[in-house]
Amino acid sequence: MLVFTSVIFLITLAIFNHFPTDATIQDHSLYRTDFTLRGMPHSSNHVDRSFEIKELEKGLIQPANSHQKKRRIFVLYGLGGIGKTHLAASFARRHQATFDSIFWLDGSSHNQLKKSFAACARMIPKGQISERWRTSNVNSTDDLNAVITDVLDWLAETANTNWLLIFDNVDQIQTHNQSTGGYDLQRYLPVNHGSILITTRLAQLAQLGDSKRLRKTDRYLSKAIFQRWHGSMIIDIHDGGSELLDLLDGLPLALAQAASYIRETGIDISLYVQLYKTNWNDLMKTGVEFGSPLTDYERSIATTWVISLQAIEARSKSAAHLLRIWGFIDNKDFWHGLLQSATDGDPQWPEWLRTLARSEAKFLDSVRLLLRYSMVEIQGNVPNSFSMHPVVHKWTSYLQDDSDKKEFVKMAVLLVGLSVPTQEGDWASQQRLLPHAQKCLEWIGHANVDRAMLRTVNGRQAVEKLGLLFHRHGQLKEAEMMYQKLLSRLETIFGPDHPVTLQTVFELSALCITQGRMQEAELGLMRILQGLEYAPTAHVGLILNTVNNLGILDFKQGRYLEAHKLYMLALRRQEAIFGRESRDALSTANNLGRLYIAQGRFKEAEEILQRALDGLTKNLGPDHTVTLTVVNNLADLYPMIGRQSEAEILHQRALQGQIKSLGPNHVVTLDTVLSLGSFYLEHGRLSEAEAMLTRALHGYTRALGSNHRSTFSAMNNMGVVYLFQGRMQEAEVLLQQTVLDAQRAFGDICLIVSQTLQALQAYKGILNL
Repeated sequence: MLVFTSVIFLITLAIFNHFPTDATIQDHSLYRTDFTLRGMPHSSNHVDRSFEIKELEKGLIQPANSHQKKRRIFVLYGLGGIGKTHLAASFARRHQATFDSIFWLDGSSHNQLKKSFAACARMIPKGQISERWRTSNVNSTDDLNAVITDVLDWLAETANTNWLLIFDNVDQIQTHNQSTGGYDLQRYLPVNHGSILITTRLAQLAQLGDSKRLRKTDRYLSKAIFQRWHGSMIIDIHDGGSELLDLLDGLPLALAQAASYIRETGIDISLYVQLYKTNWNDLMKTGVEFGSPLTDYERSIATTWVISLQAIEARSKSAAHLLRIWGFIDNKDFWHGLLQSATDGDPQWPEWLRTLARSEAKFLDSVRLLLRYSMVEIQGNVPNSFSMHPVVHKWTSYLQDDSDKKEFVKMAVLLVGLSVPTQEGDWASQQRLLPHAQKCLEWIGHANVDRAMLRTVNGRQAVEKLGLLFHRHGQLKEAEMMYQKLLSRLETIFGPDHPVTLQTVFELSALCITQGRMQEAELGLMRILQGLEYAPTAHVGLILNTVNNLGILDFKQGRYLEAHKLYMLALRRQEAIFGRESRDALSTANNLGRLYIAQGRFKEAEEILQRALDGLTKNLGPDHTVTLTVVNNLADLYPMIGRQSEAEILHQRALQGQIKSLGPNHVVTLDTVLSLGSFYLEHGRLSEAEAMLTRALHGYTRALGSNHRSTFSAMNNMGVVYLFQGRMQEAEVLLQQTVLDAQRAFGDICLIVSQTLQALQAYKGILNL
């Protein structure tokens, strides 16, 4: 009986060890995320490639009896338009229950990849990653890097092994330590476990793991793809069908476009073959004219594209024109809202565009026609959003003559630029515009924006607003590029001292102030005053704003008396001309209040800041970013007049409002973060101070660089935190570094250097106790 019982026990123990317990299953399920189609292409006409699917299953799915969880990588590579992305999406949909989590990552560029990781963070269950990443939009490099680190750490957790990452369209990488516009993919591959699928045109990535070169489809699968897209026709090899399949050469994208065309037009295959051969010959000439001979593969895709475009144009010129505009913005996430600027009645908009802009139903009719011809796709699970295959997108911009290209680039820039709101707010919508703005910047850089557009108010506003969009999102280099390109063209069109030109000089000078490039900013502002010396009174607003900004320059450099004179000059004239409650006058009053705080004139500061707050709240609302700047200034003042408890409330109000309107990494938001960190420091709340100052320091370094005054202020205050925490060695290193860098950048008389030297003296005093 004892022996029997021991055997039963051993069998039971073996079964217990072999199968997971309820607790294990529960722990495993903690990592499950909702399956989403966001970012994945969607088509009801996709034909499964069963053999390739089986290879993916073998390479990516852990065997059920495997106790060793290791990382599995599968690289799917091949020509563009060969079907890699659709195959990956089909695998993901088929096995959404096999994996606890499936994340689709856009690998087409480094920036898009980082944003995809940020989107993944929002899908991770609550409590398993910082709530900040789950609930807020992330855009700056520092925050993107931080959220990527947290996502990779989550994927690396010991119990979290059953996930799939899909890196789609990884077609740009770094090689031999030289950047080709790409990135190091291996930095983003978790090392211990999980499954990773990569789609790419680059054969060299096959070395990362198991791989499969996706080749052109065989005759059987080509027929199946054609018939699925056509819907009913059975290809007859005796009626041109065999010749057509030979011409399309097993390219799924070309097969889809050809089948869609034949379905929509009702022509027979033999006639399509004739059309194809005619357009093929034309493309042979096009390749020579463009100076880049096309491969047979490229011509196969482009030929079907041209034939389909001609048919679309015959049925709807609006749909064809919409496709052409699309070629000059980002290929993903096109929605009706992008056309809203064309409803303003400006005669420069063509009638077809005004019609589509006014009616979403007619816009969707045009898109449905493009869908029927396989020119575009539905954009995953984003409502009423559409995308275009990268290969089709390439041809849409490539195969246009110079005059058409300039016209459609102009309309693309106008649509995207004028979609940027003049006032801050609606952060998510502005982020949605950024990829399109990046494309507009590229085309403007290619000198494809004509002078006629910049002679119009809307044209200039569109380009200025693109610069403003980059500025708001902390992409200061892109903002400067946009302003510089605009300025060079305006100088040619209007001359260097024309008010239109000088308005752009003003925007560029404001950007320089943000970046801490004071000498350049001052030169620009003085140029404006000299250029407008004899200008009509209509430009007095620009003149007074320039005087105000010169006051800001003096204030930031510690020249308080000079700043006071300029602020008072601007304020009195603004009140006299525009009214005491005008936005310009109240903004200058806010600057004056900030100056009074620095001078220790606290009563005057409170009076003028309260007046500015009341007026701006009435005119702009309590949550406008200009209003919130005054709120933060009052919060800085309150501890100095004994109102400490109110100060933190105001700081938090300003910070939350700025995060919502400007994002967490805007310079204005970071200024409030620095103020709140300094408040915590002054009140001995050292751990909270360290967290805020670290956030400010990282944000300033990313946005403004390591030699900016704001960066040095954060470094100085962080060093003081270390002093009070007893971390003497870290304090000395950081404070000495601040002194050396600030002296190198600004000289011995810099206020920041003086403050840091005082902190160092305090440090040495502590050591001598």
